[in-house]
Amino acid sequence: MEVKNPANVKELLWEVLEIEPAKRREFLDNAGTSAEIRAEVESLLSFEAVSADFMSLAITDFSKDFEPEIEADESSLVGQEIGVYEIVGELGFGGMGAVYLAERTDGKFSQRVAVKMLKREFNVEKIRRTFKREKEILSKLNHPNIARLLDAGTTDDGVPYLVMEFIEGLPIDKFCENNNLSLNSRLKLFNKVCEAVSFAHRNLIIHRDLKPSNILVTEKGEPKLLDFGISKLLGGENSEEKTLVTAIGAMTPEYASPEQIRGETVTTATDIYSLGVVLYKILTNAHPFELKGKTNGELLKIITENEPVMPSAISNFKFQISDKDQNPKSKIQNPKSLKGDLDNIILKSLSKEPERRYQTVEQFSADIWRYIDGLPVSARRATLLYRAGKFFRRNKLAVIAVSLIFLSLITGITVAIREARLSAIESEKAKAEQAKSEKITKFMSKIIGYANPAWYAEGSKFDGNARVIDAIEDLSDKIDTEFATEADVAAELHHKFQEVFLMVGKGASGEQLEKFRQKQKFHALRALELRKQFYGTRHELVAKDLFYSYDLIGKNDSEQAALLAEAIEMMRETNPQNLNFPYMLEAYTARLMLPEFEAMHESYRNAVIPPTDENKYEIAEKMLRESLPVFRLHYKPDNSAIFAAECKLSYTLAKQQNRKDFDEHYLICTQYGEKSNHEKAAENEKYYVEFIEKALAEKAN
Repeated sequence: MEVKNPANVKELLWEVLEIEPAKRREFLDNAGTSAEIRAEVESLLSFEAVSADFMSLAITDFSKDFEPEIEADESSLVGQEIGVYEIVGELGFGGMGAVYLAERTDGKFSQRVAVKMLKREFNVEKIRRTFKREKEILSKLNHPNIARLLDAGTTDDGVPYLVMEFIEGLPIDKFCENNNLSLNSRLKLFNKVCEAVSFAHRNLIIHRDLKPSNILVTEKGEPKLLDFGISKLLGGENSEEKTLVTAIGAMTPEYASPEQIRGETVTTATDIYSLGVVLYKILTNAHPFELKGKTNGELLKIITENEPVMPSAISNFKFQISDKDQNPKSKIQNPKSLKGDLDNIILKSLSKEPERRYQTVEQFSADIWRYIDGLPVSARRATLLYRAGKFFRRNKLAVIAVSLIFLSLITGITVAIREARLSAIESEKAKAEQAKSEKITKFMSKIIGYANPAWYAEGSKFDGNARVIDAIEDLSDKIDTEFATEADVAAELHHKFQEVFLMVGKGASGEQLEKFRQKQKFHALRALELRKQFYGTRHELVAKDLFYSYDLIGKNDSEQAALLAEAIEMMRETNPQNLNFPYMLEAYTARLMLPEFEAMHESYRNAVIPPTDENKYEIAEKMLRESLPVFRLHYKPDNSAIFAAECKLSYTLAKQQNRKDFDEHYLICTQYGEKSNHEKAAENEKYYVEFIEKALAEKAN
């Protein structure tokens, strides 16, 4: 129907809008206007609720939420100036207004912005309050991950407008999909969004329409939160605003919380629910509920009554919000990676009851960080078994070290028990060893207690979040107390703990490295002291601990060389088949003659026991020939220690021009990379062969 006098429509509409809704019909009955003008006014009034919140629509979705679809107004503002901005294009167009792309024209600097405006015929007081409300909200939100309000004003004919930061980017789910982000990268990106929402909540603002299209991610990977048009100022929503919001839903149903669907009070928990749906979407490329093809009534019932599908089980389903969302590249490669903690984190955020969700966005985000860091998450019931599992998984290297301590001690005690039981007359010794074994087992089993936050457990002072290194340090301080009367056991524990601190120190630097080195030194010296106390000054275990501590005790190369030489002589005297013996010889020969230790050569040549006039290569040759039979006694032929010793022996022979059996040893050395079980064998072979070839070339010249 074409209205002949649109001016009369506009005039009458403005009058009606100023009247309470309940009295409008009576006013129109008495207005004396034509039927066609009245029909047009009533039609326009049906858009009133929509107009109050049209700015809630994402720019990319602006026009499609109005039915029937509205064509662009013939009187487009493109080319016109609004303040210091020139409209250059339309970003979104709806029944009551539009969002335009504009450029700054005052020459101060180049800037592209988004301008939100109403149609002029709806420029009435009630709708102007919406602009004022959004301006108040946006003025509070100065955050790097929230699109900024840049300006506000009115056109020459009194139409209010808002100038927003224009964001060029992709919705967060599409960004993850197009860039094939890893699981942790998606989680970290999502946590940036959480920071923005948390900032809004701290400023007493609830977004109420969080969805991927309202979270654009720039080319640099920075998320930007858009569209606070339907946001609620906490404590500032009046009954009229609530009625308008409820009338149209003022939300995107797929991402709306059950309480929004039911028209109940909206709180920060509403945003937490919507964030949960967003996280679900970016991790699975699906929706928590099967919504495709459902009517509005069915959709609302599903969201308020049905339980969401477990994220890790989503691979068993084929539904997406729309067909265009299906892109295999966006799938998490292993859906089982969502099983457990991530399932629980997401489902907690999607609880039907607001009070069962995370109480704050910070808690939600913190749980995700805890998942990334391998810590227990609050969304999962913190059983001792669960905490212990997290405790070990986040410290694999240190756990292996502790396991070796435990196993080596138990194995040693078990062997001792078996040997003791071979003789009936030693039954008392067997009992003593059994008691010792049980005591060690109990001591080492305490490490499990560090995953338990209960007041009675070792983990109480760490709230159950102890790292393995925390447990090691704490346990290591208790050795002398727990085994005050068993110097032999205490010595072995100190020895094993110094091995652990040596291992973890390899991955440390700066102050942490120095701390671990001091711990290593303490345990090495304490082990040596207790060995001497229990076994006397000449024993293979004393020699072993002297070997492990010579570089910690000696203040310079000469002192270190003398201590290592003493350890070698003691082991040669007490048990030359001890596996530590060839490693002692290997360490000595390396410092005696390899080029990288040239500054130490003279100190180690002078420290040899007994003293000799032989040169360093002659001394090294003898030591290496002594080490090889012991290595072969303990190891299979493909062990890297055997190949390394063969390579060093080849080097000493090359430096002496001793071709007697050089070829035999050199051939074994060159098989290092092919036959060794060492994962860096090829690299090690190259390292030694270069030295050998250089030595041969020097002698040839």
